[in-house]
Amino acid sequence: MILTQTHKGRTFVGSLNIGTDVVEAIRSLCVDNTILCGFFHGAGYLKDAKLRSYDAGARAWRDPVAHPGTLHAVSLSGSISLIERQTSIRCHVMGTVLMPGQTGLTVAAGEVVSAEVVNVEFALDAIDDIRFFRTRDERSGLDGWLHVEFAQGGAPIRPPEKAMEIGDSKTDTPRPTTRIVDDALDIHEGDFLNHPTLGRCVVAGPEVDERLTIRLESGRLVELHTGLIDIAPARPGPGGERVFNVSIKRRRN
Repeated sequence: MILTQTHKGRTFVGSLNIGTDVVEAIRSLCVDNTILCGFFHGAGYLKDAKLRSYDAGARAWRDPVAHPGTLHAVSLSGSISLIERQTSIRCHVMGTVLMPGQTGLTVAAGEVVSAEVVNVEFALDAIDDIRFFRTRDERSGLDGWLHVEFAQGGAPIRPPEKAMEIGDSKTDTPRPTTRIVDDALDIHEGDFLNHPTLGRCVVAGPEVDERLTIRLESGRLVELHTGLIDIAPARPGPGGERVFNVSIKRRRN
């Protein structure tokens, strides 16, 4: 689970341009207004929508299904995050389709692959003090939120108490203790990490399922997804402690 409390945001309301693709229209809005994280919801009408559904049993997307005609989007909602540094839009819709030449309505729902805007009115809540990054989660097969950053620049952002907890819920089966990151690096509890966004952290627990427990300077415990970071060999700190520099991995095409 990823959980964080936000304190800085903006709210946008409006309507999308007729004839544009709904996903690309939202993406352009986000790029133009520097929206890196947020949620949106709306309603309206779309044309010739193509929707896809995820099969959790097969851990794969099913082929997109075309819905020619007019889709009455009773509910349209989604999230905004990043894949590397590119804006990622997840847009979900539920509604009814009136196909050409038919009088009856067909229920349709799914994640929007493409759809032409006829009329869409929306509200968008931009979250400006955090950024979520998507990457493939091998447990589900989906691109999930596996990394979070606090925004930098401007006035310092003070994270609230227990602002971020990344890990399994208390009801999950306890996981066994395993190695810490890379055996070749020989990282132990008590060693320090210099993280590009979280700052100076101390290793507070073992790596389990590619998650390493660290303690921030604020005292909060956070789990890092080690599959998303590179750790350089240790160098001595001013007090003789071992310090490892951390960098964020970039996805390779």
